[in-house]
Amino acid sequence: MREVVKCRKCRVDLEEVQTDYEHGGVLLRGVKALRCPKCGEELFTLEQYGEIKQRLLAVIKPLRLRRKVSEAGKRPAIYLPEDVVRAADVRVGDEIEIYMEGRRIIIEPVKE
Repeated sequence: MREVVKCRKCRVDLEEVQTDYEHGGVLLRGVKALRCPKCGEELFTLEQYGEIKQRLLAVIKPLRLRRKVSEAGKRPAIYLPEDVVRAADVRVGDEIEIYMEGRRIIIEPVKE
């Protein structure tokens, strides 16, 4: 038996429904969600989100490439392959953010 969850706006019990979920151009049909019968707001439980994530991973294969650190002007440089540039939707001159998460180097486009 699932725990009763109330809408944070309307304070009525949410109902379990099946809905469509879109992420990055991928549409998943028949995804379980909780919906407010009054205002229509939807949310996902952690369990439902886990199911969505598994379905997305089965469909989307992550772009993963290996490159060597080069040198440009006596500084370390990494050249971004055209597939990565296209997937990130960036162009020469766009701003990016570079930061660390543990030992991982994260590069993200800055989108206004």
